[in-house]
Amino acid sequence: MTLRTVRRGTQSLGILLGIFGATGIGMTHLIFPGLHCYACPLAITVCPIGLMQNLIISGTVPFYFLGAVAAYGLLLGRGWCGWFCPFGTVNDLLSFRKVRFVRALSPLKLLVLVGTGVAAWRLADTWFCKLCPAGSLTASLPYLGLGVAEVNAPFLLHMATLAAVVGGMVLVSRFWCRYLCPMGGLLSLFNRVSFFGLRLRGERCTECGLCTRSCPMGIEPHRKINSADCIKCGECVGSCPTTALSIGFSLPGARGRDPLRSAGSPPRADGVPPRQ
Repeated sequence: MTLRTVRRGTQSLGILLGIFGATGIGMTHLIFPGLHCYACPLAITVCPIGLMQNLIISGTVPFYFLGAVAAYGLLLGRGWCGWFCPFGTVNDLLSFRKVRFVRALSPLKLLVLVGTGVAAWRLADTWFCKLCPAGSLTASLPYLGLGVAEVNAPFLLHMATLAAVVGGMVLVSRFWCRYLCPMGGLLSLFNRVSFFGLRLRGERCTECGLCTRSCPMGIEPHRKINSADCIKCGECVGSCPTTALSIGFSLPGARGRDPLRSAGSPPRADGVPPRQ
């Protein structure tokens, strides 16, 4: 069984649990580890970004939210984006153009995250939810089909944001995940210290560039290994002809968790390439 097949299975599980409420146990207070609309008709879990906004509006100390996010982040980091998030799976299905990552735009997702929090604090409303393309796809459209929603200004606003984001996904692979997802921004803070991640055997790497060409995020996996923009999907692992890259669970700081050293950079005393 290939790594991609396993990942498709976990992505399917994310869709079943996040969108279709496959457990049949009804609504819970569990926080979903990805972008997810709890207004989805069959949802059983809570949207982390929606919960964050409501906690800010109510002035509640978010112990549960912070604990859950820290647990998810330390376990997989942005691996949730590549292996479980339903909206990330939509991004995957539309990843037709694997273009290079624009590094200058990387902070945008953190700006969206901070802006979402500031808007909730200053305006006392969940403004991100009114624009969220995941909500457009999994809540607005289903409720319209069920005859509950109607075509009005809020609905059209949702459709406009969804159309813009889908257009971006078609033109740039993983467009939403790369630049705009606030949940991705939140999980990226844990990416280098999470237990799940890529490992590189520098002595096997020939710098052929095949991992870069296969990466849906458009980064150089061997030089940006486990960076904030890596979703740990493992596409680079399958494309590496020398098996220099691998993916799995290991302790942060373990051998192979550092990127390939730049030309001219001496190795450390233990032979591990220095951290960039």
